[in-house]
Amino acid sequence: MHKKISVITINFNNCKGLIKTYDSLRIQIELKASVEWIVVDGNSTDGSIDFLHSISSEIDKLIVESDKGIYDAMNKGLSAATGEYVWFMNSGDSFYNDLSVHRVCNAIELSKADIIFGDTMFVSESGKIIGLISRLKPQKLPEHLTFKSFKYGMNVCHQSIVVRREICTPYNLQYKLAADIDWILEILKKTKSSERVEYTLSNFEIGGSSYLHTKKAWKERFQVFSKHYGKFPNIINHIWIIIRRIIFDIKINVFQNK
Repeated sequence: MHKKISVITINFNNCKGLIKTYDSLRIQIELKASVEWIVVDGNSTDGSIDFLHSISSEIDKLIVESDKGIYDAMNKGLSAATGEYVWFMNSGDSFYNDLSVHRVCNAIELSKADIIFGDTMFVSESGKIIGLISRLKPQKLPEHLTFKSFKYGMNVCHQSIVVRREICTPYNLQYKLAADIDWILEILKKTKSSERVEYTLSNFEIGGSSYLHTKKAWKERFQVFSKHYGKFPNIINHIWIIIRRIIFDIKINVFQNK
């Protein structure tokens, strides 16, 4: 019998973040009964592999090999997954609390929706709490996720979206920084139902490649949104996206400096 959720963790030279993610996962209620943990490491050289081998009995599938980047690694995780749903929780990210998995499993049982999603807590790399995405983003957390939900930008974090595995498509490797946005939009085209849970699902660590390469990330995101929504409508939509991003960045700076 397949487990309900495949939690997939991607890591490369982030042993500190990997330990944080592991600590978050191991305290989850119903872990062994409901979850398989898949870890994909891109041949780290910072001690991550030694750590993974030390906890190998708690990892259902461990893949250690070079890859073509984070999205290639995520595709490897998807290919290895056997759970009914998949939940990406990469190194540095963590579940919001010890009930996160339990609550999502209950939501799956009750709704059988293609997508389960919820709120996200933003935290700094030092662990400082910044705030909930629903309060930091100018746009509201949607009641339901549809293909149109993200035409003015992403307002639900990847780490707080749990997707039925059978509707998942591979990540498009032509995108180096925005393949996750393309991935969820491709899935939403096929989604028949979604369920918003009224609690926070994950902690998202501010940083990562899209933050380190902002201009490149914005260019790719524009390409992705143009692909899905049309170039001219996307130009109009981006006026609001830019305004909302400025407001979001201001709020982030205010919370970080408190």
